[in-house]
Amino acid sequence: MKRFIPTKAHGVFDLVTGPALVAAPDLLRLNGTLGSSLAPRVTGALGTGLSAVTDYETGAVRVVPVKAHLVVDAVSGAALAATPWLTGARRQGIRHWLPHAAIGATEMALALTTRTEPGDGRNRKGWLVAGGAAGAALAAALLVRRRGAVKRLPKAVGKPVGRVREKVAS
Repeated sequence: MKRFIPTKAHGVFDLVTGPALVAAPDLLRLNGTLGSSLAPRVTGALGTGLSAVTDYETGAVRVVPVKAHLVVDAVSGAALAATPWLTGARRQGIRHWLPHAAIGATEMALALTTRTEPGDGRNRKGWLVAGGAAGAALAAALLVRRRGAVKRLPKAVGKPVGRVREKVAS
């Protein structure tokens, strides 16, 4: 199979996917079951840590070879995709298995199609700042939601309320 994905693109995907996987159980309201919430959190946290030390353009320390990173991605993608079936969480509905399967399949596909040698590594800091900012924004949104600052919209969104309702009724 031809490897055509640049390591820089793979690194950016990792910087976005890792924090998104950590936040996914809360955003998708999967907290009721350990089988559907633990796997994305662990995969996201380990993937973010691994991408920080991988020898590609977005890596901060650059000690783990790209080939080793891709092997870990393939294995973790397969594990993430299989978890809802292994734990029985798939029986609780599509939102308990489809995100796992989609992200797991994407991780495996990227592992098979990403180049094994990094580019020249220039402009590394710009990509790190962009990925870090995206991760920080996602974490902040999750924290605000968890603390109750953001409430669900009422079911009557779009319907007149208060005095406006009285005027419409008359």
